[in-house]
Amino acid sequence: MLPLASAYSTLQLVTNPYQADVDGVRFLGTSGQNVSDIFKYSSMDDYLEILEWTLRVGHISPTAPDTLGCYPFYKSDPFILTDCPHVYFCGNAPCFQSKVLTGEDGQRVLLVAVPAFSTTQTACLVNLRDLSCEPISFSGFGAEDDDGDMEVGQ
Repeated sequence: MLPLASAYSTLQLVTNPYQADVDGVRFLGTSGQNVSDIFKYSSMDDYLEILEWTLRVGHISPTAPDTLGCYPFYKSDPFILTDCPHVYFCGNAPCFQSKVLTGEDGQRVLLVAVPAFSTTQTACLVNLRDLSCEPISFSGFGAEDDDGDMEVGQ
């Protein structure tokens, strides 16, 4: 998919879902198929509600492999949460949403619905110190510009 990008040592191809530790903050995220599948087949109509529910039940993708395609694991389920993440996110959401949950044992988890970049030109910035999150928009570079001129510094 990215033949020229493989020349860069900074390119890191990862799995979906993916878990990473950044300066002691554990991130767990998916590209969003797990959440959109639950959205499609349940009465839940909010991506953050679905993220919270999957976190509380301790399973990232409870609909796999029944309605969400994946390898049918039979000895162990890799989607069971064994460690509570600090940041739990899904991509390709319809819009940006975030909230912080506090667990029974005092753990704090930032839930983030990251909007589909291809349609919103929006990314998310997470403050690792206080787990705050805000969207950052690149919409000034989108195809909706009629004259094609890029305005910098205005």
